[in-house]
Amino acid sequence: MTVALAGYLDAVSLVREPQRRKLFSARFRNELQGYDAVEVLRRHAERAPADDSLSLIQYLDLKTYLAGDILTKVDRASMAHSLEVRVPLLDHKLVEWMSGLPPTWKLNRGTGKYIFKKAMVPYLPDGILDRRKMGFAVPIAAWFRGQLRQALKDAVLGPRLMDSGLFNGDALRELVEQHQTGDRDHSAALWALLMFESFHQRMDQPAENGLDPELAVS
Repeated sequence: MTVALAGYLDAVSLVREPQRRKLFSARFRNELQGYDAVEVLRRHAERAPADDSLSLIQYLDLKTYLAGDILTKVDRASMAHSLEVRVPLLDHKLVEWMSGLPPTWKLNRGTGKYIFKKAMVPYLPDGILDRRKMGFAVPIAAWFRGQLRQALKDAVLGPRLMDSGLFNGDALRELVEQHQTGDRDHSAALWALLMFESFHQRMDQPAENGLDPELAVS
């Protein structure tokens, strides 16, 4: 594995391998038989038609993060409000053309989207072209230490996860304690655990949620 690929896999992992080993119970780790969640990315990397690290990482994003996360969120949020959102820069012919461009046309001396920004110079002011990227993440880390503090503890340290046989109870308690005392920021891992617990809650109450009990169990 190249250094670039290893760095990318480490960066996109919500829970890195050392922490995952601590979180999972010994029985569950044994059942996994050495399987690692990043195997999906490794398989894509093996098939990537890329000769440089930047193109490889962009290929992996196209295959996983873009389709499975970013575009999914946009589609759900827009359609929930009866909005039709188009993504013109993802037209397949344009993507195919861009994938063959030299890496320095995409990232040049620290400037990302280099050729795109150059193409927009006649149409956009410098204040727009040079503005730093602005995300729209919610303050989960602060919420888990504030108004969601008790709800997080009730869920992550509750019986559904503690008694599932999948997790190491001591590791779960350490994760919650370190985050809520401010020693570490485990918000990404805790959010994943919270959603996993919520999924199990829904599956435990199929009739109440209008689900077919047989479908919920299968």
